[in-house]
Amino acid sequence: MKQTLETLKEKIVENTLTSDDLFVFTGRLKESMREGAPIVRNVSPSKIDLLEIYAFALQKMEMANADRDSGLRAADWRESIDDFSKLKEFVDKLQESELIKSVSWNVGGMAIYDIPDPSAYKRYVYWNIQAVLDNMLLFEKL
Repeated sequence: MKQTLETLKEKIVENTLTSDDLFVFTGRLKESMREGAPIVRNVSPSKIDLLEIYAFALQKMEMANADRDSGLRAADWRESIDDFSKLKEFVDKLQESELIKSVSWNVGGMAIYDIPDPSAYKRYVYWNIQAVLDNMLLFEKL
């Protein structure tokens, strides 16, 4: 698993990490936890939630860059994220940092917003992903 963590970190450095990469990784983490044999020693549902929030954030940017509807529906969030307060907190941080604007929430808990500077937004999301991966990798080295 150390190799997978390193691969994800390399993609961050190369600026090529995608939401799909993260969704595949979180899927593997969830499956391994269900089987009772986590593939990363320092994995928890809260870390998976954070990585999924960041994956959704990347997906939102990817779709905006492709000039398409984000494709994100409230049901997508509900299936993956157990604690909406974490999502709200992340969106609030993005807004406070002026990385997003025109934030609105729909009834299903879906955050809709504009990304004025996709490059800065991506760096911030990558930085957050990196922090979670570094924490996981630290325990893999013990």
